[in-house]
Amino acid sequence: MKKNVLKILEEYLSLFPEEKERQSKLLDYLEKSDDKDIINWNNFNGHIVAGGFIYAKEEHKFLVLYHKDLKMFLYPGGHANSNEKSPLQIAKREIMEETGINNLEQLHISENEQIPIDIDTHFIEHNERLNLPAHYHFDFRYLFIVDKISKINIEQNELSNFKWIDIGELKNDVNYGKIGNKMECIINKL
Repeated sequence: MKKNVLKILEEYLSLFPEEKERQSKLLDYLEKSDDKDIINWNNFNGHIVAGGFIYAKEEHKFLVLYHKDLKMFLYPGGHANSNEKSPLQIAKREIMEETGINNLEQLHISENEQIPIDIDTHFIEHNERLNLPAHYHFDFRYLFIVDKISKINIEQNELSNFKWIDIGELKNDVNYGKIGNKMECIINKL
């Protein structure tokens, strides 16, 4: 997976060269980590995770899910399984597991479908339920489109609720980092 992630990061930075400094922590982490460590969620230096924003075109809304451990609404996503070869594979599986949605169309920002719309590094506080120390997530974030809001079957172990939000709410929520402006540009072209 490390080789794939490095290639994805290189192409991502060719599309978003202004993010070189923002991605320096991830690049440093990848250079110091081996292939197995980068997806090991017990690696408390950090690990690769992936997810996807789901956008309903008809209603102009994004799906967010309430995460019980983190006590906030987030887009669907999570940790890698050992057999997964790319962040995109992780994102698709996590979306299906957490929402039951399987009729997704991925929005591509490159000819290479593996390139996410955003890569974010964020600090995860100590998880009391699972007794996991604080660590970093290197989060590969994709955008998926559905024609309209459909039935959601949220995964009940980690999640307790969901809602559909508009771009304004997404942009104003500090948990989504800098992706709000990127997302607005992308959806305005749909």
